[in-house]
Amino acid sequence: MTLNQIQGEAIFKSQLPMFQTNKTMKGGWRKHPFPYFLNKKIRGLIMQAINLFLRKTKKVHANLLEEQIKKILLVRANFRIGNAILATPSIVIFRKNFPHAIIDFVGSPASGLLYKHLPVDHHFSITRSFPGILWAYFVLFYKMRSGKYDLAVDVSCSQSMMSSCIVGFSGARFRAGTRGKWDRWFNISIPRPAETNKYKVLPVFFHAMRMDTHRILPQLRLSPEEKREGKRKVKELIGIHQAPVVGLFVGGRKSKGKKWPAKNFLELIMALRVQGVNVIVFFGPDEKKLMEFFGQSLGKDCPLVFEPSLRTFASMVSQCNLFIACDSGPMHLSCALGVRTIALFLKCNFHHWGPPPDIARIIYNPEGIPVEDVLKVAVAELGSVSSYCF
Repeated sequence: MTLNQIQGEAIFKSQLPMFQTNKTMKGGWRKHPFPYFLNKKIRGLIMQAINLFLRKTKKVHANLLEEQIKKILLVRANFRIGNAILATPSIVIFRKNFPHAIIDFVGSPASGLLYKHLPVDHHFSITRSFPGILWAYFVLFYKMRSGKYDLAVDVSCSQSMMSSCIVGFSGARFRAGTRGKWDRWFNISIPRPAETNKYKVLPVFFHAMRMDTHRILPQLRLSPEEKREGKRKVKELIGIHQAPVVGLFVGGRKSKGKKWPAKNFLELIMALRVQGVNVIVFFGPDEKKLMEFFGQSLGKDCPLVFEPSLRTFASMVSQCNLFIACDSGPMHLSCALGVRTIALFLKCNFHHWGPPPDIARIIYNPEGIPVEDVLKVAVAELGSVSSYCF
């Protein structure tokens, strides 16, 4: 099959799983246990109970840039790594518009790790662990109200009950978020943007708040020491082979139909190695059990990595010439690190979650993505890379 034929059947656009547990693993990775569903139900009941004590807020019309805004609270109350990464432009935009303000953030423990070296003054971590969830939010509300914020903003650009509740209970003078079901807690309601792509929506949303915005992509920042450590670890894995380094993350949310079959990844890895490419295979907590399968099939020459530290994982990904992953947290992470990425979309939702062409190449086929399609795109992406020397 020629590339033109492939393009006729599949969508190629030159355009990074959230791992969850009721306890955060070392370094910020999370995996999905049974208690998660119970915790989610409890959070919902707590938020709905709190809602009974809040009256609908009177709306105000204010130009925030003309107000005395000295303390800002940004909120993205979601536990997925990808959503935390996609919220990073909000930090950059607010820092640009309020360069002298204190900017704090409420998010998951993982976002506290990911936002290291970004211009955030303090990070409040939410929880879903039991029984801590029964009192943790009341402690959080007390700390926020003690902070006496001038502005609190739900930066999800969607209808998040938890984020809206946190903004509402912050006690901030101005409380802003998307207009809709939960905007009763906001005194500034912003119409939901017509733009739905998660890589483009935040600048549009904040422009509606009369803020100075421009195209800002999600970003993660590594220290020089972290980059050196990532380089050292990758060098230990591949030796001195002066060939491009391709990282593959073999995970994805199977329950959401986002996971490419393991046998497809295995076939792709073998094909890339035939091309003389250094391949590093990454596993998350949910995929750790697959390491034996890949190890038996690939032998000892192909590095298999389960890295529990999220920032160390990021430092290793940053040293890859190309990163291949399904629609997942590591896919967004790779893009935010500036690593050229091939994003495998098994569902037709790439218009919503897909990265732009200048940082990633999206592959989607409604009939399923063939291995040869991914291989051809990978070889093309690596065409300009003659060597990779440490």
